[in-house]
Amino acid sequence: MVGIIDCNNFYASCERAFNPALKDVPVIIYSNNDGAVIARSEEAKALGIGMAVPMYEIKRLMKIHNIQGFSSNYTLYGDMSKRIKAIIRQFFHEVEDYSIDESFVSCKGLKYRDQFSYIKDARDKISRWSGVPVSIGVAETKTLAKLANRIAKKQFRETGVYILDTEDKRIDALKNTEITDLWGVARRLGAKLNAKGIATAYDLSMVAPEWAKTNFSVVLQRTIYELNGVQCIPLELVQPDKQNIASQKSFGKFQTEFEPMAEALANYTARVAEKLRRQNFVAGGIRVWLGTNNFSKTDAQYFPEISTVCDVPTDYTPSLIKSAIEALHVIYKKGYLYKRVGIMLIDLRHNSDGTQNLFRADTRQREIAIIKRVDRLNHLNGRDTVRSAQQGFQADWRMKQDNLSPKYTTRLTDIIHIK
Repeated sequence: MVGIIDCNNFYASCERAFNPALKDVPVIIYSNNDGAVIARSEEAKALGIGMAVPMYEIKRLMKIHNIQGFSSNYTLYGDMSKRIKAIIRQFFHEVEDYSIDESFVSCKGLKYRDQFSYIKDARDKISRWSGVPVSIGVAETKTLAKLANRIAKKQFRETGVYILDTEDKRIDALKNTEITDLWGVARRLGAKLNAKGIATAYDLSMVAPEWAKTNFSVVLQRTIYELNGVQCIPLELVQPDKQNIASQKSFGKFQTEFEPMAEALANYTARVAEKLRRQNFVAGGIRVWLGTNNFSKTDAQYFPEISTVCDVPTDYTPSLIKSAIEALHVIYKKGYLYKRVGIMLIDLRHNSDGTQNLFRADTRQREIAIIKRVDRLNHLNGRDTVRSAQQGFQADWRMKQDNLSPKYTTRLTDIIHIK
């Protein structure tokens, strides 16, 4: 049996965990630049607030119903995710971290004890110890477990657990699940399946797997097998190496000049370089892009992108910033209102990679020594205590975050004081 542990309304629940006054109050989380809704509490959903709704459309509704809105606090959400996943590992030995708020777990061996009681106890303790409510769905396959989790959230929210452990339960769950509510079936694919007379998960489960492979894809074929209790998607207990690390954010206001965008890019590059070192990788190349506001019907549009190869694979922040700025010079053009800039580190390799350049001196050991000292100083004294001059200090380009909650778990000055 496979289970999936999913945090309920994760971003909103993280805000509530440190602010009890938000209990039973509608809560929404804003996207970058506080522009649209990316997460909602159940109370906010009940008021009809949809995903990706622009903020200007619901300002009046927020005042009428006292809806509390927060800027995305990814530092808090990321740290809470780590804490929850650490708690999960106290109850389940085989865990796949599927996303920031979801984990697949193996329920192997639980058949020798009261399975429901054990899982219910785990669910209650994970919720209580973390402060974030979770739901657990259990079934024979990952696809069925996702379906069971959906039932746990919709129909057994107080209990928070649902196990598809009989054939009758499986059939009933499939018949009551629309095709577009199924894991791995997007809206466009759902429309194509509807055109073929396949409206529910049960309808899909009755389709011949070979027909699905011939007319759609091997992915849909696997889904059909999984719906019928045949495991095709195993737990990934060892996460595959990342192929790239990227960072992109929208500017707080439109930018037209090169220097502010270069400063923003330097800061984004410093962030991805830190992640690169934490994962013991070096990058063999970078990709840089710019973008205007694609929602504007009047502004001129421009979305350039460029990829370049590093002289040698590196994790050295100054070298990566230098390459990124050089790439930006190539694609930047005056006369546009730029909304965003981004960078992606590509061709990632383990930092033991010894690739050299015939026309470049070997400075690797010196760079390692320098960047280790920089990382330590920044760890002890705060991010960017030591930084590249290109990163600047004013940061007028920073994205808008007018409603950002404190970083309760990662910043000493934001720790809650009990009086």
